[in-house]
Amino acid sequence: MKKKLLSILLVAVLTLSLAACGSSGNSGKGKDKKNSSSSEEEVTLSVMVTTRPTTDAKDFYLDWLPELVKEKYPNINIEVEQLPTDQYKQTVRLKFASGQGPDIFTWWPALQAKDLVEAGYVRDMSDFSQLDKFNPDITNSYEFDGKTYAIPLGTSFLTTWYNKDMFEDAGVAEIPQNWDEFLNACEKLKDAGYTPIAAGDKQSFVIQFGMYQIGASQIYSENPNFDDQLFTGETKFTDECWEETVAKFEELYTKGYVIDNSLGLSQEQSRQAYVDGKAAMIFDGSFGYDALNKDGAVPFEKGMFAIPSNEAGNELVYNLTPSNGLFVSADSEKQEAIDKVLDYWFTEGTPLFEKWTTTTSDISCYEGVEDSRELIKEYLESYKDNQSIYNLNNAWPEGVSDTMCTKFQEVITQNASAADVCQAMQDKFEELNK
Repeated sequence: MKKKLLSILLVAVLTLSLAACGSSGNSGKGKDKKNSSSSEEEVTLSVMVTTRPTTDAKDFYLDWLPELVKEKYPNINIEVEQLPTDQYKQTVRLKFASGQGPDIFTWWPALQAKDLVEAGYVRDMSDFSQLDKFNPDITNSYEFDGKTYAIPLGTSFLTTWYNKDMFEDAGVAEIPQNWDEFLNACEKLKDAGYTPIAAGDKQSFVIQFGMYQIGASQIYSENPNFDDQLFTGETKFTDECWEETVAKFEELYTKGYVIDNSLGLSQEQSRQAYVDGKAAMIFDGSFGYDALNKDGAVPFEKGMFAIPSNEAGNELVYNLTPSNGLFVSADSEKQEAIDKVLDYWFTEGTPLFEKWTTTTSDISCYEGVEDSRELIKEYLESYKDNQSIYNLNNAWPEGVSDTMCTKFQEVITQNASAADVCQAMQDKFEELNK
């Protein structure tokens, strides 16, 4: 009986001992799991970009960025919101004003970013590990008071896409080299039964694409410092060079060279009209490469040239400008995750870097990365000896360009003049530059 009792006690002790060991083991595993979870806590980063051209291929921001980040960092989720340009700026500003700014977002360089910087919305990126890999001339476009506030995504240019087959059929043998030759080409196209120019003026921002090409030679060949002098009062938007710029653009409409009902067409519809062979030209940019280089209803050979608003014998100036930069919210509580994503994105050789450099519509300013698109390379080679100017609105306070575009819509309907456009721009400039 005593021996039996001892055996029962021994079994009980062993059972308790095993239970304690089991409990201790489970506790240890639970602790390790908890630590692992806290070090890889689930994080969602909000990313905002302007609307991308629609293609059949996967989009870098909407598809590859979330997919490849998730593959590298399973705990980091990327949520992307894209908006058309005419809604984008206001939406981003409202989000920041309400304390809900995106963690990462694209924005424009120079003065267009100044209000975001001064409001303290964006983070100083001067110490970003890969910043020295980018062309410093482009990086400087995002610099304020000696600090860099964005990662440059590349450069772009405004240009005139044209249908080589239509040009040849209309007897336009050479790319026009001055304004008279350009008007002559438009007249020949019109006489041959072609619509010379497609335009989606319903979305007023597209008006910049033609206006800035004309202004590049009309204004800056004589005075490359025109924009700097706006701020000292030495120049004004009401000066003759600007009125002539707007008047030349207006001339294309009054002579019937622009597609009918351009104010009823969106950018996408006008692009489709060009791609389908319904117009010989469209004012757009290198950023429209995928949308404008695709096949349409009628196949044709495509090309690009800068609007030659210069007079015969004078130099042509073209647009080559920083495209959007990548900005980070200064108030985001997810800076560690943001840094991981950005380092992965901009470190040469990573899968994300490779997708970015092969799918972007921008012309890379990253050291050692060359553009593989033949039309882009041909265009830059053809103008390599010409003076270039940034997109004009890079130097203006936010709002002047919008005023120019909406006022020019009134010119199209013959309810305003070139002088009215210039006066409205000057009034807006003075209002914003107080």
